[in-house]
Order: sequence, then structure tokens, then C-alpha cells
Amino acid sequence: MYKSFEVRNFRCFRKLFLDKLERVNLVAGLNNVGKTALLEALFLHCGASNPELTMRLNAFRGVESIKVDLGSWSETPWHSLFWGYDVTREVELVGENTLNGQRSLRLKLVRREEEFSKLRPSVKHSLDEPRIITLSSEALAQVLELEYKDRAGHAHNYYMILDPNGMRIEPTPPPPTFPAIFLGARIRIPAAEDAERLGKLEILGQQDVLLKILKLVEPRLRRLAVAVVAGVPMIHGDAGLGRLVPLPFMGEGMVRICSLVLAIANSPKGVVLVDEVENGLHHSILNKVWTAVAEVARQFDVQIFATTHSLECIVAAHMAFIESGIYDFRLHRLEHVNDAIRAVTYDRETLEAAIEMEMEVR
Repeated sequence: MYKSFEVRNFRCFRKLFLDKLERVNLVAGLNNVGKTALLEALFLHCGASNPELTMRLNAFRGVESIKVDLGSWSETPWHSLFWGYDVTREVELVGENTLNGQRSLRLKLVRREEEFSKLRPSVKHSLDEPRIITLSSEALAQVLELEYKDRAGHAHNYYMILDPNGMRIEPTPPPPTFPAIFLGARIRIPAAEDAERLGKLEILGQQDVLLKILKLVEPRLRRLAVAVVAGVPMIHGDAGLGRLVPLPFMGEGMVRICSLVLAIANSPKGVVLVDEVENGLHHSILNKVWTAVAEVARQFDVQIFATTHSLECIVAAHMAFIESGIYDFRLHRLEHVNDAIRAVTYDRETLEAAIEMEMEVR
């Protein structure tokens, strides 16, 4: 689990530092203060050596594609990752994790083919085999360099290359050391993906983990099953109607909780990032949902980072962790201070006092 995390020159953050991180971390703050950007920074750091993850971030925000002019430096798929769109400042992400120790991630844009060519001799394959990275001579290539430093301080360099030959990564990055799943606020997890994750739980005999939590929303639910509809595997539920019903027909709240629980259960010893966690959930069940989510996170040893705009969500989480007897929860509020963004962390006692005094913690 992450114990601390530092961000430099990423998105809206010139500099941000969070410590005292817990198993479940809820991030609050005004609009445009960087809540989603913080989740994105964590997602990149979890992947460590894979620059392809940078391309997924726009999709998480609902931007499916970006038109790129290879003959111009004015627009690349990566400009928005840099603070103030200033690509002369390198992005740096540093995390202290109980599994990996401290490791850092650095992103920079390489502007010219001739500049990139100087790096070629030092580029090694993951198996220490020499690799030569070739760029097209017909147009300006756009290259994102990722430097990952492991807990021993050894640097590993990977490159995302965009030229007329297409987009590719060289050398091939190794698999991540632990799983990480991002649940965006605007993008629903594909039905087939959730069905596959449920199938993995069924193989392990743990499918009842999901059924137990979904019954908080729909008490009539008896069982879950995967059925193929129009060639697409989809989770269905038996709610006593005499037939199975696709889960999306039972409401957005059911789908949201389903995706969240399946993400946790499929990320053992990993991280799950959830943007606007309260979406689709009625305030009356938030306490029960947090109680159940905490139990599943502990069961699979998963750390959760979630954002919210809801005071009801914050209070429900606070009460659920008190009632569970294990207060492995933290609230972090992001706020603007002059031209910077800082994080204010609330432990149990501080949050309790703030709620009683009706102080703004969102």
C-alpha cells in the first residue's frame, strides 16, 4: 500500500504531497482542484514502466481521440499531462509503497529526432538485449520518454513513439508489480469486462462476495449469472421475476457497485482508483456500501483512492469505518492556496470534530 505520494508538474499540480495514506482514501475538494488528476497520477505510478498508460488518461475523461499533426510540435497527445502545458518541465511522481519501497517516475517530451537519436545507444531491452529504436525520416517524430527508478535507484527508460509508422513502445515494458484499475466517472466499464471479472471470481469460488453487496441495493436479488446477449457476455441477476435480467436494467447504482466490487476483488494486493464514487448511489445506502467495500478491500488486501463531491458520502464513510471497529480510512481535501494546491488530511478525530462543528470538508 502507498504510505505517501508526491506529484510535480503534472496536470494542475506544480507540487503536491500526500502522506498518512490509509487503506481507503477519499479525496474531496472544489471543482477543478485536481481530484481526478491525482487519481491519474497514481494510476501512472502504479503502472511504473508502461508509457502506454498516458494514452488512457484522456479516455477516462471522455476524450476518445486527439488529432495529431506530426509536422507540428504545437500539439501532442501528451501536452496536457504537463503543468501549464509547459513541456520544458519534467513530470515527476514519487511514491512510498510497502510492497515496492520508494520509486519514482519521470516523464519528458523529446522534441527532435536528432535529440532522440542520442539516446539510442543507451536503450536496452527488458532482457538486457541491445535495441535500436528507428524513427521515420519523413516527418518529425513525437516521443515521450519515461524513466522509472526502482527501489534500488536503478533507472529504466521506455519510449512512446508516434511517427508515420504508427504508435509503439520501445523497449517492451515488463508487467506491473501489482494490479491497478481505474474506474472513471464518465466511462462505464464494458459489460464483457465485468463479466470476465465475475468469471474469475467464480473460478475461485468467491462469486458470493459480489452478490452479498448487490443485495444492499436490491434485496430481492437471489443469484448472479453471466449470459451472452447479441454476442456480448453480460452479468444478469435473478430478482424473482421468473427470468434473468441484465444488470444495467436494475439501475445505474447496481452497475456502479458491481464494477467497483469486481475491480477490488480482481486487484489483490493492488490499487483501485474511483472517480466520483457516489455516482448512481442513493444516500440512504452509502453507509452499508462503505462497510461492504471496506470488508472486500481488507479481504483482498487492496488500497482504494476515490473522489467525491458529496458531504453525505464523506459522513457515511466516516461512520461506516467507526462502526466496523477498524478505522483504516482517511479524508484528504484538496484546496487552492494562492497559486498552489495543497492537501489537508483528516484523521478520525479531526474529521469527527469538523463534522460536529459543521465545517466544510468537501
